Amino acid sequence: MSRNWLRDYTILVLRLNKAIESRTQYEYVEEYQPPEWYEQVQHEPVQPAEALVRDSQRLLDTLPQQDFEPQRSAHLAKQLRALETVARRLQGERFSLQEEVWRCFDLHVDWLPESIFEQAHALYDETLPGSGSLAERFQQLKKSLTLPPEKAHLLPSFLQRALMETKRRTQALVPLPADEQTEIQTITDQPVRAVACYLGNHRARIHLNPAVPFPLSDLFYVLCHEGYPGHLAEAMLKEEALVQQRGYLEQRASLLYTPPFVISEGLALLAHEMVFAPGEAERWLAEHIYPEAGMNPVNCDLTKVQRATDLLFGVWCNAAWLLREGRPDTEVRSYLMRYTLMSEEEAYRALASLQRPFHDAYIFTYFHGRQLLEAILQGPQRQKRLHRLLTEQFAPSDLREGKL
Repeated sequence: MSRNWLRDYTILVLRLNKAIESRTQYEYVEEYQPPEWYEQVQHEPVQPAEALVRDSQRLLDTLPQQDFEPQRSAHLAKQLRALETVARRLQGERFSLQEEVWRCFDLHVDWLPESIFEQAHALYDETLPGSGSLAERFQQLKKSLTLPPEKAHLLPSFLQRALMETKRRTQALVPLPADEQTEIQTITDQPVRAVACYLGNHRARIHLNPAVPFPLSDLFYVLCHEGYPGHLAEAMLKEEALVQQRGYLEQRASLLYTPPFVISEGLALLAHEMVFAPGEAERWLAEHIYPEAGMNPVNCDLTKVQRATDLLFGVWCNAAWLLREGRPDTEVRSYLMRYTLMSEEEAYRALASLQRPFHDAYIFTYFHGRQLLEAILQGPQRQKRLHRLLTEQFAPSDLREGKL
């Protein structure tokens, strides 16, 4: 009975993904899907939202009859709460942002005080070189570390070099599959800078958008987040530990708007700190990247800069509240520019990202994911806890209840 239930669960996830894709204005990147059921869903029409709601409710009703261990069953119940919420949204139902974030991501959220963002600005003020306003100094730093157009051809080589270094350092913490393969490709049709794509069987891609300026100081911040020990390490290790070793077939298909992605995004934001001690990334870049790029960057504490940047994901959360309240686009862009120090062009891209279907709820996974995991991934137990987070099923409430 359990295998039939898992088949129906997986097909529901695939159908929800297809229904969401049909309502977006850009194509999602290719990703791994279980082939025997993916083909069925690919060749059928988009299912009516009413049917998706019924299927999610039926699966939740029959979950207690399956022979799953209690923790797995509890995890699947949280997943189904999220799937049902997405199906109801597709049906036209509307939730408050607070309720939607709780139902989809197992998070209790509220408006964040701007004092948090002022803490980030204080960190920037300590380390950003130059003179002028914080926004001017931040933009000057990024510009000074971004390859000029005539040297843009060097970026793929730099990315590959940095990717190999992240893998080497991750391997020292958590063993990766011996046959792991990751390539880097470009995308042009999404309002993002980079996105990881797991293809199954230990193969993966990192897609980068050349239209978005890429300061070389962010090489590890991005590649650790999307790759190792971030999203791709998690995808590969969970496929091995959960699907191959334990037969957790539900792990093979995922919907972005579910609780585990809070853990994933929190891990990804902390990933560079897992493998680089303060100062190490700067020294590696100064030795392996900046000379070839013809750059002589000023001394700057990247760890502080990146911690400040992560705190400012809270600004995006507040921007999502403003959008749900129906505030004008100009007001939301101004709010983003004021507190994140982004340029007007960057604010336009940020707003486009927030206005993607369901993304105003998803944006909460970054700030709250990092806040949830930061204390956990400290001290002598951090390597053991990192390994568990990369190989076991967790939702935010599990971590709040001390189950790690």
